[in-house]
Amino acid sequence: MTLRTRTFVALAAAAVFAATPATAQQSVADFYKGKTVALLLGTGPGGSYDLYARIFAEHLSKHIPGNPNIVVEHMPGAGGVTAGNHLFGPGPQDGTKILLSHAIIMSEVLDPKAGVRFQSPKFNWIGTYDAIAHTLALWHESKAKSIADLKKPGTVIGSFAKAHFTYQMPALMKDVLGLDFKLITGYPTGQHNNLAMERGEIDGWAASWENLIGTRPHWIKEKKVNLLTQFLLERKPQIPDVPTLLELAPADKKDVVEFMSASTPFGRGVVMGPNVPADRVAAIRAAFQATVKDPAFLAMAEKRQVDIEWRDHQHTMSLVKKIVGASPDLIARVKKSIGQDD
Repeated sequence: MTLRTRTFVALAAAAVFAATPATAQQSVADFYKGKTVALLLGTGPGGSYDLYARIFAEHLSKHIPGNPNIVVEHMPGAGGVTAGNHLFGPGPQDGTKILLSHAIIMSEVLDPKAGVRFQSPKFNWIGTYDAIAHTLALWHESKAKSIADLKKPGTVIGSFAKAHFTYQMPALMKDVLGLDFKLITGYPTGQHNNLAMERGEIDGWAASWENLIGTRPHWIKEKKVNLLTQFLLERKPQIPDVPTLLELAPADKKDVVEFMSASTPFGRGVVMGPNVPADRVAAIRAAFQATVKDPAFLAMAEKRQVDIEWRDHQHTMSLVKKIVGASPDLIARVKKSIGQDD
């Protein structure tokens, strides 16, 4: 073998070694070692997002190469759009910020006037950790006890903002079933809605099951709240006697309800910025999957009574494409139904 040949072989071997997973893993580990990674939320403290984030923060680090410190960061506003815009644009694109998202893709499709500056297909989707199970929950002292009672005026339902599920789902229900309750905005978190309901300022709100069982389990046990419907494609096993809105919807409205219900996995989505290096995205995807399978994490989730029904990034991206590709006619009908067409 000539000197030139030996040199070529040596360089080729070095190139192969440099591309091996172990070396790439070491590179990611070197980056994350000593770093702080923020789990970004589009809500304030106290609700189900905060609860999930703190459980993730406790377990995610050990599955990320380099074991960075994990902190929870709150950036409420516009039903999660503020946090989504930050992650897509001025936020760091180095892998040190991960968004535990609202259904931000729905804001992009249904309410671009909300100041959306991101494009959901361009995010690096990590996966989803559960389908958010919103219910219509009424306080036990409310005069309204049934869906039939909501056909009469007088009931007040609270929500975060028009771009958020807490507004959109009750608005959808109101339109689909011909109800006559008052729907107001301005309560920034689930904690605020719960306190307002307890004080009698509002009769109820579209509380997620995870918020109720995770932060107010005694309300469920003591029947302090009355759950009238759930906004999912199928009944949640934990509340089998509560009908879905899809079951209750008339035939000519079922496609609208199905579209909104199919978006619920994005209420518990995990994303990174569009320009994060590919090896770090891959590492976080692997860490996410390791975390949601981790017995210690699952035991903590069970203890805190929050559900984990995860989907990987390929499945999540297929849902993104399906929603973005919905027909203009269906989008227009959905927007009208949820009060986003003005």
